[in-house]
Amino acid sequence: METTEFKNGQKIYDLVKEVIDVTGPRLPGSEEEKIGAKIIADQMQRELNATVKTETFKTPRHACISAIPWLGWAAFACFCLFYLSPIISLIGTAFLLFFAITHIFYYSHLLDPLFKKDISQNVYAVIPPKSGKAKYNIMLSAHMDSSWCWLHSLKNPNTMIIKTGIGVISVVILLIVSLISIILEAKANMSVSFMALQNVFSKISGGMKSGNDVAILVFYCLPLLCLPGFYFLTQYMTYSKEKAAPGAMDNLSGVATAIEVAKHYINDESEVAKDAQFIVVGTGAEESGLVGALAFVKEHKDDKNLLNEDTYVLNLDSFRDMDNFNVVCKDTLQFVPFDKELIQISKQAIDNCNVQSHLIENPVGGSDSTAFAKAGFKTVTINAQDPRPTDYYHTTKDGMDNLNIDTLEKGYEVVKEIIRLIDEKYSKTEEK
Repeated sequence: METTEFKNGQKIYDLVKEVIDVTGPRLPGSEEEKIGAKIIADQMQRELNATVKTETFKTPRHACISAIPWLGWAAFACFCLFYLSPIISLIGTAFLLFFAITHIFYYSHLLDPLFKKDISQNVYAVIPPKSGKAKYNIMLSAHMDSSWCWLHSLKNPNTMIIKTGIGVISVVILLIVSLISIILEAKANMSVSFMALQNVFSKISGGMKSGNDVAILVFYCLPLLCLPGFYFLTQYMTYSKEKAAPGAMDNLSGVATAIEVAKHYINDESEVAKDAQFIVVGTGAEESGLVGALAFVKEHKDDKNLLNEDTYVLNLDSFRDMDNFNVVCKDTLQFVPFDKELIQISKQAIDNCNVQSHLIENPVGGSDSTAFAKAGFKTVTINAQDPRPTDYYHTTKDGMDNLNIDTLEKGYEVVKEIIRLIDEKYSKTEEK
């Protein structure tokens, strides 16, 4: 899809295509992600005439969302173990739920040491202010990696949440059944170690003499109802590189927009943002639990030249849907709200660009803004993406055909307007 109507949108499209044509999908820690980061670093140097720095870090590729299919297979194992010993099943399902809560819902990275590490990288460039003295920083961040293909979303996005929810509920049910079975067997003076099923059969062959005996039999049949849910978890995504998401929308659109906006202010002859230092950051391994952004903050949190009270971190994450220009106020499950002032400025900027703004909370997962917000820096995430499950989010359909150049153009205008409003705030302060 090419057009000459939207000059900046076309340029953003071309920058995305430059990466996609070489790398295709760029899974966290993969060789393709490294190649993509090198291309993006070259783009920053070429377009911004700036020195680009690359910082490497280790990422556990499968310690976050990509662990979901393994949890499904582990749940199947717990199902089988239940018929040997409910105690083992109880311990196993409790661990699975603990992992899901701490690593898939909340990105704690508590158990990362258990996982094999890959090397990923962040790239960034610093553009000094035209006035010669920075009064504030504009950090434009976006992640460079792409996701594994979410099979449920690709096949039928309307049932994706339902299938995933059934899978999680099934693990909870197996845990509860395991616990109750242990209690019932203890009351019946039956072994709750190995070969518990043999004890049940012995009880049945001898005749069920009480309601407790019937209850034990019922609870040994209940886990069969969990099998479809476990299967849904195993089919959540594929690990095939060939079937991974190319990541044109999510999130090369954000990376290319950051570069193009920074380029505008380098060449702009107006007084707008003349006192702003621009930092363009491409983060790696976002899809492994925001690892790149966390590594960047850890590396630079004490560098007052980059991150200070006058730094505004604009996280740009996916531009496609003109009817869904969103200001993400919070990653709900990360428990960190984003900066209130930046949220209001961003909403006003979208409205000023004659598009309907939406204030939303990210209900699951997280964005790179969480890493900056946790460290106490002003940040907000901006996107133009339908927040409901779609067949082009984290699927093979997120290629070049998934981009809308008019939306890319509008995203470029919105980010510029946010910066103008931030600059206006500092200009008014000077006048006082």
